[in-house]
Amino acid sequence: MARWDEILSLPVQNPPTSEFSACDIVWSKVEGYRDNMDRLALVPFARVDDFVRGESNNKDCPTRFHVEARRRRSPKTSCKPKVDGILEYILYWCSFGPDDHRKGGVVRPSRSTYVPKKKSAGRPNTKRGCTCHFIVKRLIAEPSVALIIYNQDNHVDKKGLPCHGPSDKKAIGTRAMYAPFISEDLRLRVMSLLHVGIPVETIMQRHNESVEKQGGVSNRDDLLTHRYVRIQERNIRRSSCELDEDDDVSISLWVESHQNYVFFYEDFSDNDPFLLGIQTEWQLQQMIRFGNGRLLALDSRFGTNKLKYPVQSLVVFNSANKAIPVAWIISPSFLTSGNTHRWMRALFNRVRTKDPTWRLAGFIIDNPLSDILSIREIYQCSVLISFWRVRHAWHKNLMKRCSDMETRAKLSKALGQIVKEICKECGTIKSFDKLMEDFVNCTNFMDYFKAVWYPRMGSWITALKTLPLASQESSAALEFYHNQLKIRLLNENDSDIYQRADWLINKLGTKVQAYFWLDEYEGKDDFSRYWKDEWASGLTAWRNSRSIPNTDIVTEGERVKVVDQHNRDLAHVIWNPGSEYAICSCDWAEKGNLCEHVCKVIQYFREKGLGPPSVSLMQYNQGLINMLKCPPANSFIRDHAVSLAVWVNEQLSAQFGKSGQNGNLDGKEEMVNSGTLMEVDSELC
Repeated sequence: MARWDEILSLPVQNPPTSEFSACDIVWSKVEGYRDNMDRLALVPFARVDDFVRGESNNKDCPTRFHVEARRRRSPKTSCKPKVDGILEYILYWCSFGPDDHRKGGVVRPSRSTYVPKKKSAGRPNTKRGCTCHFIVKRLIAEPSVALIIYNQDNHVDKKGLPCHGPSDKKAIGTRAMYAPFISEDLRLRVMSLLHVGIPVETIMQRHNESVEKQGGVSNRDDLLTHRYVRIQERNIRRSSCELDEDDDVSISLWVESHQNYVFFYEDFSDNDPFLLGIQTEWQLQQMIRFGNGRLLALDSRFGTNKLKYPVQSLVVFNSANKAIPVAWIISPSFLTSGNTHRWMRALFNRVRTKDPTWRLAGFIIDNPLSDILSIREIYQCSVLISFWRVRHAWHKNLMKRCSDMETRAKLSKALGQIVKEICKECGTIKSFDKLMEDFVNCTNFMDYFKAVWYPRMGSWITALKTLPLASQESSAALEFYHNQLKIRLLNENDSDIYQRADWLINKLGTKVQAYFWLDEYEGKDDFSRYWKDEWASGLTAWRNSRSIPNTDIVTEGERVKVVDQHNRDLAHVIWNPGSEYAICSCDWAEKGNLCEHVCKVIQYFREKGLGPPSVSLMQYNQGLINMLKCPPANSFIRDHAVSLAVWVNEQLSAQFGKSGQNGNLDGKEEMVNSGTLMEVDSELC
């Protein structure tokens, strides 16, 4: 077989990890041009950076690879088609080479003008003649594939001796013992702390304290210098989001210089409006980590009244069921759902390129007009509808437009009952007509309801009848994220800045991401600034409710009081206890939010058997009953439904038993990303 026929017949390897190294790849040996046996492998070109990072994180010899040489050819360039034609050639070399700045070392003639620095801190990656390198070729025949040629994979000098790392005895006690640069995790930590306003001196003080606590230097990150942090702080301070006076030109310049952050971009044209999809490398990692086999949710309306272009957020849920943004989509408010397919497909392809096994369990939407067909086609998963945004608006305006608490409670209970009937497929728009007749005396709220929500209820009724309702815990997480984003993004003194999209794009990718990155950082509490309200960290209302003991709940007739956990002398009164549309007297609920006191009472009533099951559980049981009622001709489906119900029941029982051993409430820990205690009635089986 000819050389190139043999190369192009090799399988394309795509390890399902965020980064991979040479040991994760099966290498093939092919005869080279100079009687050498080249070690070759094919990987997706989009994953070359993952391979470079994996090789840099070598445990035996930590290093960093830099681009020593690069040649590119535009795909549109006319050239003679050849089987070995190259679109791109990249030579990656270990940062401790190829020159040797040690005493007696060899330096290339083109680098002979190098003058050694007096201070070693000036060159943390001092050259030591390392010969380790590999070549990446992007072929015209397969532009989506990268050919990696790796002949020298040992970190040795020209004499064949170790020249850096733990194996080099001369490197012990010097920086050559470790990687030449700090890790990506430490870089993100430093940048995030600087973006949110932590002083350089405080960052270095905390870092030095942690190094002393562990007993001294053990890796490259422990050698973080004050000079490096100061340079990063200066770069942030001197940077400007306004790259051009024309906002559209400024956006184009930003996109051009941040290609790694952009997964979809389309400027204004005669046929299509402006649309920009942003996803940083950290967000991509979180999407793969917390999205695989779990839920992805879309917060589709943020900043419609203040920002030039509203923001759509795609979020995943971490182990504490807090929402983490994994992508932001910026577009005009008049963008139709028909444009959803393009950016969703681009995002899906980006994730699957990193992890071919990645797939969703479900997709939560909060807009009944969302492109459900595209979501199902692209992600191949079920679609759920979240009602949190409507409930929040109703509750907020009810508290503002209706002064009598008893009337508030009755009206809220009636609204909740109508929504429940709609989800049971027996409610119609006439239910709202009757509501407006019954509460005609509540003029202010009914005028608001007629003007804003009554015209929209047709699409919501259709969605609630055809889609499963997302759990209350997921809704609490989305509501908490929405409030976090509002506090962290819309906090500028000059409101005119909101009319520039370049400011929005820059702040999302820097300061806002820094806040969410630090939410996941274990050492965040060491910084007093993190305790301030502007960070708005902590758990969701649903999770906070679990820390409230049952003894703090006092029943008084049709109302319930919950003792405040911070001020024991204060008790919050709750009307409609046990309902998802309960009314609480706390400040957080006054703003329309779902508070921890309402969530606690819901859980308490369900545990005692005093409250109805959630709408999500009701829909689950109804769906199971519908499966079991298949006609005899579909007995196979019926048998499968029975076995599935038994299996689910066993899995949930095991999960609850495990949770009970861990000290959760009565062992009834709700499954991650479900938010609903899904019970299977054994009589149905």
